[in-house]
Amino acid sequence: MFLNQLKWTLITEKLMHDSQIQVTPEELRQFAKQQLLGYMGTNIMDDEQGWIKDYVEKMMKDRKYVEDAYTRIQTQKIFDWTEKKVNAEEKEISLDDFVKMQHHHNH
Repeated sequence: MFLNQLKWTLITEKLMHDSQIQVTPEELRQFAKQQLLGYMGTNIMDDEQGWIKDYVEKMMKDRKYVEDAYTRIQTQKIFDWTEKKVNAEEKEISLDDFVKMQHHHNH
């Protein structure tokens, strides 16, 4: 498990550097706000409400939360960037062929 995590970390750091992808503090704040609104079952609310700003600022002081949010945003940006670079081609295969493909990849 550690080896897989280390590989992923090295790959993401290389991709972030090469593609100049960055996660900004504003994106972290927006993520926290959207997460809060998602919990409330809405995505529209006045940004000027003080309690929303207080919640976001409180979350920005929580190191574990910031690290998790950073990783989520980073991963999404990497996948978005990769999706633009890869020319995927859909191909129908049988269930047996799909199972065989899994045996070739021992991840």
